[in-house]
Amino acid sequence: MNSRKIIVTLVYCGWVLLLALGIHAPQGAAGQVVSGIYKVTETADLGTQMRVTLQIRLMNSGEDRIFVTQARLRGFPYSGRSEDKPAGVILEAHGSSEFTQEFTIAKQEYELWSKGARPHLGLKVQVAGGAATTITIPLMQRPGPR
Repeated sequence: MNSRKIIVTLVYCGWVLLLALGIHAPQGAAGQVVSGIYKVTETADLGTQMRVTLQIRLMNSGEDRIFVTQARLRGFPYSGRSEDKPAGVILEAHGSSEFTQEFTIAKQEYELWSKGARPHLGLKVQVAGGAATTITIPLMQRPGPR
């Protein structure tokens, strides 16, 4: 019976340790510290596609400055494409930045947004002093009228 108690205690301590490490793990990738909200400011019906202008606010909850060089909408099962212009957004540590960008997406994808689907933004980013990488973040709709 004593060995059984020891095993149960060790298993319990192992689970507690794993849980503690999972909660306090350092956030290394920019995608873990960047979040965003959007507001649709303009739309144009292009038949089977929509041209959508989004006002996007990105927030950086990390300790490092992040440079966003490009933003593209990523969707499933449809994918959007951005105008071929660099984003040029700088996110200071614990700061935010707002920009407006135009995207062309499938009309079906745009209709899903009104039903609660969240657009995902693919960002090419570079953390100060680090290598460039690509992250994808879900965007929350900004409260208020469209």
